Amino acid sequence: MNITSWQRLKWAWSRVLAMPETEPAAQAARILAVQRNIVLPARFAVTVVVFYYLFYAHWLDQPVAAVPREVVLETLQRFFIFYILVTVVAATLLILRRFPTTLVKWVVFAVGLLDGLLFAGLTVETGGFESTLFWVFPGLIIINALSIPLATPQIVLNLSLSVFYLSAGLLNARLNDSDLQLPPSVYTRPGSPSFTAEDIKDPESFALKLKQQADPLSRFLWEQASEPTHQAVLGFSTNNAATNGLQTAFMDELNRIMHSGFIYRPDRFAGVKLSPEAKAMLNENLSVERTVRANRLLLEEAYPQELAKSRHGRPQQLGFMRYTNPLTTTTVEPDTGSEPFLLRLIILWLLTSSCYGVQLLAFRDREAQREALEAAARNSELKAAGRLAAEIAHQLKNPLGIINNAVFSLERGLKAGKRDFGQQLQIIREEIERSDGIITQLMGYAQLSEGRVEKLSVPDEVDRAIAEVFPRAANYATQIHKEFGANLPALVMQRIHLSAVLVNLLQNAREALSGRGNITISAQAHGGSGVEIVIADDGPGIAPDKLSRVFDAYFTSKARGTGLGLPIVKHNVELYGGTVNVESKLGKGARFILLFPSRTFVT
Repeated sequence: MNITSWQRLKWAWSRVLAMPETEPAAQAARILAVQRNIVLPARFAVTVVVFYYLFYAHWLDQPVAAVPREVVLETLQRFFIFYILVTVVAATLLILRRFPTTLVKWVVFAVGLLDGLLFAGLTVETGGFESTLFWVFPGLIIINALSIPLATPQIVLNLSLSVFYLSAGLLNARLNDSDLQLPPSVYTRPGSPSFTAEDIKDPESFALKLKQQADPLSRFLWEQASEPTHQAVLGFSTNNAATNGLQTAFMDELNRIMHSGFIYRPDRFAGVKLSPEAKAMLNENLSVERTVRANRLLLEEAYPQELAKSRHGRPQQLGFMRYTNPLTTTTVEPDTGSEPFLLRLIILWLLTSSCYGVQLLAFRDREAQREALEAAARNSELKAAGRLAAEIAHQLKNPLGIINNAVFSLERGLKAGKRDFGQQLQIIREEIERSDGIITQLMGYAQLSEGRVEKLSVPDEVDRAIAEVFPRAANYATQIHKEFGANLPALVMQRIHLSAVLVNLLQNAREALSGRGNITISAQAHGGSGVEIVIADDGPGIAPDKLSRVFDAYFTSKARGTGLGLPIVKHNVELYGGTVNVESKLGKGARFILLFPSRTFVT
């Protein structure tokens, strides 16, 4: 593969895995949410359980001697103390938010590595590749995918977990191989099929049989015994000290012989009557654990008077090892269960890629939705701008035509020598004022007016709007009814926004009543958390087919309306988190209900 092809492949791969980074603050918020709500409670519970089993439950029951498994256990215990200290500090700082936002993801990454190392150590002590703790690793992968949104740290951390699991399994296998070569005394822990000193019931009789080599099995045991044991047997006396010493020597020799391989041969046990259980075990492909148990059973049946029967149930698992059956000279594989470890590794790798793949697909789906919304918003803005331009042109076309006619009349008058042009000038002035009003109203909808937020009294603002819409000099026959509740809160907003809302609604009511009728304005605190303002009239009402469109821009049923009054009302109310609704029936008037939430006012 040349450099160009490699660069193209690298570029294509980076495109596949590309996930743009979010803002550090957003990343930190996501990580903290997952850690506080999911990870920290689960980690606390797991820590308590692991602490109990590592230090109090003696679940591993390792021997006292400094054998490899004991070294692993002691290392795991020390690492667990370190793990607790680090996670407590990290959890405290994460909860108190003492980390810079850019460091949060790396703190979680480091703690995730410690999680993987801890469970890898526990996996070593609970069966390696066959440990049920394997199913913790997929859970850690999922949690890491939720906690760490960045591609590289997430994938590296999750692949590291599979490496930890693989290393734990291989280390457990090495420890299993070393177990066969341990000193005999280390096998005398509770739950083991190995002999204890107390299991040698009659050391004198046992010593006599070995010394005389009365049968093939006794001859085999005497040959396997060490020189110190030979001397102890030959020099045995019946005092207590010698008896205790001989029991310990026999315990060590028998345990060593039991753990060094299968002792059964037909010629060795020719004179021994074996039980059905022992015969059944001879036909099995025995694991090392079952081999030790079978050896113990064979010795018990060969020396029923000298050796006590095992007082333990099923022995604890030492691990899985290969050994050679001396009867068949074939290699017996360990009992590895139904799932090969390679399949488990594949599961971890697939889960790592799947978690990131799902996350990447979800991200791209959100990006596509966001782009679609942005495109729709841009199209809506362009359409609104086009409608605004068209509306301006449409609304100004009539005044400009009238002004053009007035100017044409002036020109003719000047040519004819006339001097009285007051009527034409008045027409031009009125149409200019009208055009200015149209532009002001349209631009008021197109953009927010700059202003100062104030603490506004609702009754005062209602009175201002009434004075603007119903000036006294106009002598409107409309009756205004005001109803204000007690302890009415003040609204905090721009006066121009509230004024535009009230003035537009009152103008619509006045026009609907044609100057005659009743308008009721009420305001009261709403449920202790808002202000409700209602403007109602007893006019002709709104047709049902038009009711749902009254707040749409440019929708109007008036001959000279712009269709922007009620959209301005809706825009200004929603600007402060409020809502506006309309209720109407033909012939029974209209009722506009404004609700401003609590955050827009101060009590």
